[in-house]
Amino acid sequence: MRTFFWLGLNGVNPLELLGRTAMMGMGGTGLVATFLLLALLFAVAILLGRRLARNRFSFVQLAGLLVWSIVPIALAYHIAHYLTDVLVNGQYALVALSDPFARGWNLFGTAHMPVTAGIAAGADAARWLWNIQAALIVGGHILAVLVAHVTASRLAPATSQAALLQVPLTVLMVAYTLFGLWLLATPTAG
Repeated sequence: MRTFFWLGLNGVNPLELLGRTAMMGMGGTGLVATFLLLALLFAVAILLGRRLARNRFSFVQLAGLLVWSIVPIALAYHIAHYLTDVLVNGQYALVALSDPFARGWNLFGTAHMPVTAGIAAGADAARWLWNIQAALIVGGHILAVLVAHVTASRLAPATSQAALLQVPLTVLMVAYTLFGLWLLATPTAG
């Protein structure tokens, strides 16, 4: 919702951002549209895989079992997306753990630890953060493909059928990976 691409589609100059309230409608619409698009692409991948493999399971059964292959992707995106917040705000959590009731305690020796946002600032930090985020996304997608493979192997009696069942889903996951890496690399506003 903050990429120059999305803002441009909505006629917003990314260098002259509107307030959050003014952008809620387009952000909410984009969120719902993205969810529906991804659900549609997932359903198409399941239907194509079912047809290619001539699988006897219903669409609902296949989708219900293969949807678990999307979980590692969702986890990887969430971890990658919130990594910077965890690195900065996690320092505040460490301080608060030593003195949870503001009584002057220092239970774990971290009550007076200096908190720095510099851990996520600068070109070097941006480089290693991007590499960690990219590795998380690629790793989540690899795990997702493995989950899809194990599930397809259990659902199809022959190895060739299992491979055919998961080919469209694997193509979709590769597209998700490319999209995720593009999101990480694209300029954002705000």
